[in-house]
Amino acid sequence: MKTKLPPTDFERLGFRCGLEIHQQLDTEKKLFCHCPVGLRKDPPDAIILRHMRPTLSELGEYDGTALMEFKTKKNVIYQLIKGSTCTYEMDDTPPFNLNQQALDISLEIAMLLNCNIVDEIHISRKQYLDGSIPTGFQRTTVVGVEGWIPYKGRKIRIIQICLEEDACREISDEGHTITFKADRLSTPLVEVITYPDMKTPQEAQEVNEELGRLLKASGKVRRGIGSVRQDVNVSIDGGTRVEIKGVMKTGYVHDLTYIEALRQKALLDIKAELQARGVMRKSLVIAKHDLSSELASTESLILRDAFNDGSVVKCAKIEGFAGLLKKQLQPGRSFADEIAGRIRVIACLDKMPNIFHSDDIDGSELTEDEWARIKALSSCKLTDAVIVVWGSDADVETALEEIKFRALEAIRGIPNETRQDIGGGVTDFERILPGPDRMYPDTDLPPLAVSEERLERIRQHLPERSYEKEERWRNLGVGDQIIRPLVISDKAEVFDRIISKTKADPNLVGRILTQTLKHMRRKKLPIESVSDDSLFELFILYGDGRFSREAIPLLLNSLCNPGGRKTVSQILDGKDFEQIPDSDIQNIVNQEIADARDMPLDRRQRIDYLMGQIMSGLRGRVPGKEVRHLLETTLT
Repeated sequence: MKTKLPPTDFERLGFRCGLEIHQQLDTEKKLFCHCPVGLRKDPPDAIILRHMRPTLSELGEYDGTALMEFKTKKNVIYQLIKGSTCTYEMDDTPPFNLNQQALDISLEIAMLLNCNIVDEIHISRKQYLDGSIPTGFQRTTVVGVEGWIPYKGRKIRIIQICLEEDACREISDEGHTITFKADRLSTPLVEVITYPDMKTPQEAQEVNEELGRLLKASGKVRRGIGSVRQDVNVSIDGGTRVEIKGVMKTGYVHDLTYIEALRQKALLDIKAELQARGVMRKSLVIAKHDLSSELASTESLILRDAFNDGSVVKCAKIEGFAGLLKKQLQPGRSFADEIAGRIRVIACLDKMPNIFHSDDIDGSELTEDEWARIKALSSCKLTDAVIVVWGSDADVETALEEIKFRALEAIRGIPNETRQDIGGGVTDFERILPGPDRMYPDTDLPPLAVSEERLERIRQHLPERSYEKEERWRNLGVGDQIIRPLVISDKAEVFDRIISKTKADPNLVGRILTQTLKHMRRKKLPIESVSDDSLFELFILYGDGRFSREAIPLLLNSLCNPGGRKTVSQILDGKDFEQIPDSDIQNIVNQEIADARDMPLDRRQRIDYLMGQIMSGLRGRVPGKEVRHLLETTLT
């Protein structure tokens, strides 16, 4: 999606966005045990079935998210693999001591983000109630606070940096059964939490990219699919915070935050309309009716299948909501879809569609006569709306309760909730946002002092920040199209070494280290055998005039040769890459032109043919651009 609203309109909306970036650390072991880090493709060696249930907090209260998850009545299945899971992950033994390698990396990242480092590490438990952590909580600790990164002349403030354990990865979620694989569980990660300092969707995406580059440029984080996830928090004036959970790619942030801001504006419009209609929370009437007998002979294929499965069909009449269910909140999604999403998650009625409603009679499978009977049975007035839902009796009752709750929330405006990306910048309901008191001390691990000696050791080896490196390279004339991939690559260090010790053009070196090597990797060439020392030698010899620019890809291919490792000098000794003097190149061009004089070709065809003839024998010894220039100026 391209921005259709100018930034000033987002300012008028009061758009605010904060980021939570979760990045796995490149450690050998997990955070609280000795199991190795890494995903497994093996079939499970064991399976455990568990059920989550809410418990009272120390204050005698239930968390809203815990109650919501309990309503789902989920069977939670964990797939376990030998060598990747131990009794700690399954909550059968206390945690081992904190992984010190992970702590050092998180402290380094906190320093790179200009944070104040804490004096002591205190492990806390953060409630995690969707089943993805068997304990029901995630162990986490704050390592740095009040940091910042520069952005367009101002500072984006960072609330805190946390070191915490990753959750299981979800394999499937169907009906009342959700399945997780426990190999990822307890992988160390850092969580970077910013203040809501981003004022437009474009800023949100750019800051997200900047933070991602800084983390990757540290060289201490894991790479690949699933190693980084972003949670994006969005609010506008008059509303409250909504969290978009688990954004997999930075490129999705703009559209997700853009559409979420407009969704919230539409919800506030619904709130205003309900106020204008006099619909209040205290006076809201929602009546439930059983339609199973009324629709027993329906021609709706969906409902006939439901009846065949032993399902019931019921409806909820919502007074004063007529016309609001069809109001569009997101592209292709209405307020009714919001309700359907809530029912899908909480009532586990996940076969879509899971509702019909009176604002879209044509979009349902019910006839006008059937709708007339439904409205009559429920005493529906012109100002009311009706939602029809089907499934098992228990699930339908849960669904009717969620319809009631969502209608009450509509009167309030924007509900506090976590949403999930379903593609194209569009989101759907995932869960209610956890309460503010979801963190409490962990009694299994003692506090750990962060010594000044430890911090000084980390400072001594602190890498250059990504944005500092980028600015230095720009001052050398390197283009952004090279800088962006180079700063997060493992070739950034050898790039600096090459440009500081040779006279090679930095843009040429950057293109070779990013574009050329990437192209070779796609061709399945073993570029991992090309060492940094070989690359350095390559550009030293290039600067000495031992070969032309066109020879560089050929030499890189030779360095990938599985027949035995050779240095660049050894490869050059076995092949003739010595550059030809300009006078000799002109003589070769003149001879080839003379040999092809009688061929029936136009000028462009002749030049292309002669280029092929000359370069086939001299590739790597003469610059291609120079040969083409000589051909174009010599041919008349």
